[in-house]
Amino acid sequence: MSKRWAHHTKSGGYDRLAHKCAAIEVGRPPCSGLAMRSLRAAWRRLYGGNPYLLDYRFEDLVAELKTVLVSRLRRVDIIHALYGDEHLNLLLSAKSLLPCPLVATFHLPTSRVTGRFENGQFEKLRRLDGAIVVSTAQLVVFRRWFGRDNVVFVPHGIDTDVFQPASSRPDVDGLRLICVGGHMRDFAMLHRVADFCQNERLPVHFDLVIPQADFRCFTGCDNVTCWSNISEEDLIGLYQAADVQFIPVTDATANNAVLESLACGTPVITTDVGGMRDYVSSSCGWLLPCADTEAALSLIRDLTRDKSPLVSRRPGARTQAECFSWDRVVEQCSVAYANVLSTGHIVRTSETT
Repeated sequence: MSKRWAHHTKSGGYDRLAHKCAAIEVGRPPCSGLAMRSLRAAWRRLYGGNPYLLDYRFEDLVAELKTVLVSRLRRVDIIHALYGDEHLNLLLSAKSLLPCPLVATFHLPTSRVTGRFENGQFEKLRRLDGAIVVSTAQLVVFRRWFGRDNVVFVPHGIDTDVFQPASSRPDVDGLRLICVGGHMRDFAMLHRVADFCQNERLPVHFDLVIPQADFRCFTGCDNVTCWSNISEEDLIGLYQAADVQFIPVTDATANNAVLESLACGTPVITTDVGGMRDYVSSSCGWLLPCADTEAALSLIRDLTRDKSPLVSRRPGARTQAECFSWDRVVEQCSVAYANVLSTGHIVRTSETT
C-alpha cells in the first residue's frame, strides 16, 4: 500500500520500492464524481480527524479497504504499508481479515509519533507483524514499543539510474549551494547564513527548491533564487550544477533530497541530528552541530577560498548513494519479508543486537 507526495518527482519517493519489488501496488485512488465527493464529505463529518494520523484522508480509507479486498482475491504473501505514519489505520482494526502478515515502514522521528504509539493506538499497532524504520536513530524506541525481533532498519532508497552526476561540470567562479525540500528544514538558520554571506560579500549563490509558501522566508536575500514545482530534469540539473547541498534540518530520519544530491555527485552539508549519520559521512559531506550558524558560515567561507574539499568528495558522494540503490534496498526488504513468513518476526533472533 503506497502513497505519493506532491513534492516528490516521478522517480523520487519511497513508493519507488513498490515498483522495484514488482509488487501489487494499491495507492490513493482518485475520488472524483458526485458519489465519491458525497461519501468523502460524509466521512469527514463522521470521522472528525485523528490527532495521531497527520495526513489520513478519505482516499487513504478507500486504499485500505481496497488492500483488504486485493489481499484476499490475489492471495498475496505479505502486505507492506509504505507510510505507516500517515496511512495505516483501518488495516490495524481489520487485521483478523487479512490472509497474510502486515508490516509497515515508519519515517517520522520518534518524538513525532510518541503520542500515537504510547497512548492513542498502542494496542492496535502491536498487531503489526513487523516494523521497518529508515534510520538507526529510531531503533531504540521502536524496539521498546515492538520488541527487538520485530523491528529492522532498512534504509531509504534512491534511483541511481535517474539521479546521476553530469558528464562534465563547468568551472565557474564563486560557490553555488542548493537546498531542496521543506519538511523539517531549518529555514531560519538557512536565512541567517544567506544574510551573513550577503553582508560579507562572499561569492555565494543559493538555489532553493522549496514550497512556494516558504518563498517569503527569504525576502530580501539577493543571493537567493527560489524555485518551486519544477520538473525532475530541471531539479537534477540544479543538483548537478551545485557545488554542494546545504540542507540544515531540525530533525531527520531519512532524507530524500540528501540521497538525490549524493546520487548526482553533489556533496552535502547538513545537521548532525536524527538519522543523518546513516546517510552522510566525511567521505561525502559534512555534519554540523544543530542550529550552529557560525559553524556553517565558517565552512562556507573556507569553501569559497578553496573548493578542493568539495572536489575530493564528489566521487564519495556518488559511491555513498550507490549503497542506497533501490536494488540493494529491495534485497534487504526481501530478507525482512522472508523472516516474517518463516519465523513470524522481521528479524531472526540470532541477528538482533
